[in-house]
Amino acid sequence: FSDLVESKLKVWIANAFHAKTMTMDHEYILETHGIVPVDYSCTGVVENYMQWTDGLHQFLQMKHQGKLSDMTAITNFMSNVGLLQKYGNQIYGMSGTLGQQAETETLQKIYEGIKTCQIPSFKRRKLFEVEGLVVKDEEEWIKKICDAVTAQTSLTPYRGPRAVLVICETIKRAKAVYHALGDKVPNKELYINNNMDNRKIFAKTLTAKEVIIATNLAGRGTDLQVSEEVKRAGGLFVVQTFLPKNARVEAQAFGRTARQGSPGSAQLIVCSNHLSEPLQLLILTKKLLSLFENMLDATSLHQKMFVVQLRLYQRSHSDGKAKAMSLALSHILSEKSKSEIQIAKEVRDKSVAEELSSYLMCVVPKIKKEEKLFSLYLDILDEVYESSNNKPAASELSALNEFWGMWLLTSFNEKDSISDLKSRLDTDLNITREKLRQGESPSSNLHHYTTFGNDLLEKGKLAESIRMYSKAIEADACWAAIAYYNRAFTSLIQQNSHQNPDCIERAMEDLQNALKSVEFYCEQLEVTHRYSKPQTEDLCSDLNTRFDGHMKARYRVFLFFKENIKEAIKKVDRARDMGGNVKVEEKLV
Repeated sequence: FSDLVESKLKVWIANAFHAKTMTMDHEYILETHGIVPVDYSCTGVVENYMQWTDGLHQFLQMKHQGKLSDMTAITNFMSNVGLLQKYGNQIYGMSGTLGQQAETETLQKIYEGIKTCQIPSFKRRKLFEVEGLVVKDEEEWIKKICDAVTAQTSLTPYRGPRAVLVICETIKRAKAVYHALGDKVPNKELYINNNMDNRKIFAKTLTAKEVIIATNLAGRGTDLQVSEEVKRAGGLFVVQTFLPKNARVEAQAFGRTARQGSPGSAQLIVCSNHLSEPLQLLILTKKLLSLFENMLDATSLHQKMFVVQLRLYQRSHSDGKAKAMSLALSHILSEKSKSEIQIAKEVRDKSVAEELSSYLMCVVPKIKKEEKLFSLYLDILDEVYESSNNKPAASELSALNEFWGMWLLTSFNEKDSISDLKSRLDTDLNITREKLRQGESPSSNLHHYTTFGNDLLEKGKLAESIRMYSKAIEADACWAAIAYYNRAFTSLIQQNSHQNPDCIERAMEDLQNALKSVEFYCEQLEVTHRYSKPQTEDLCSDLNTRFDGHMKARYRVFLFFKENIKEAIKKVDRARDMGGNVKVEEKLV
């Protein structure tokens, strides 16, 4: 595993620092079972069955003193792109929010021959978009949101109170808005987690003065019903409190109102400090350019021309002068300086187009290479199954899967041609299979030798089993407690009633080495536990955490194993002193 450590060490260190800067209720939440990622930028979904890779998830678990999960290597590759491409030209789809032209062109480039068209809606959409706001300070941002909500839920001389949907980027910000509204809006609900029972929010019809504060969970696929009173007052009012990552997500959010011909309105209220630094810089640059353009434009000249043309027309009416006056006025009215929100959207859309271009140039080719290599690996697996009458040893499959996953992490280079990658993988897999046939581990993981030994022991092949345990010990004696213990056990079984002093002596030596190895395990566990604590003292104080429980549970297992080894040593020592045999039997403990 030295190659893996060498190739990933910088990434692991970077992820350790990244974990410290990540925010709970933003990128992730804490559930009873541990750290759960949140897709806050697109769907708002709490992704219960997803884990971050390259140690990031484990560093977050340490940060919050949670139970540590194992790092895993991805071994199955089937992307959405690859799956849909298998259908060739038999792809038909429908979307209410396909996005901008850049998104459509990307789809057409990925899926050759695909055609798109816009189907007009059955009922005219009655959505009014209120001019968006960009504010710098977070306190002012929350105030603007609260003002918008209270204004829309209040009775005015010309309309009744409305219902409001506030969509926030993260759970943390949704909670902040909820608390800021306080008593000003008593009838409000939070919709921030798909793990909660949210049925009551959507089962009822929204009435006047009702407010839902949500994440992007409510920004897609939800059909909020409003009362006739709310419709008469102008329909549901949607406040989008962040600049969505693309026009498609924005359209989905605004699509929660003015549905099926009903009236509705929406507004963007964005805090510039929440935008990424590159986006903030681009918006500032664009604003400066717009300012220079306004300084250099001919609007003032057209205004003077209009005054001149108007005076000439007043003196003597003619079609020519009327046309000249109309043209000057048209220039003035068409010249409109861009608002900050328009500039932000333009910069966002340009950034999305660049990302999609990069996706086509870099990500899609990488995905295709990985899928082709995965297909080659599946062919090798088919051969393994055929050669073993569809009953390959579980230990062999485990070793092969691990090798494939490690090969991708350490040997895959997306810059290499697919032919070179296939040739290299094919060669390496054949070498691996040959090693497995000879009872060799394809990697430096001594666990495989121990597993091979256990399989052989179960089949009654004691000599071969002892040989596998010996290989595990040779690979790394420090971590070979189980291999030592099992070799002692198997040696005594092999000799059975013919246990000579040398056999008992070797078994005693193996048991003593197993005890040393377990003690080493315990020492390393204590070091891991001790050095992870200072990083999180402020979060967990003196409470017993899930991490503490996890470490203590592992420690108890090792202590139990130590007691078993000590008991075995006593029995072997007694048999040696009395010149008798050691009765050996296997049982669950």
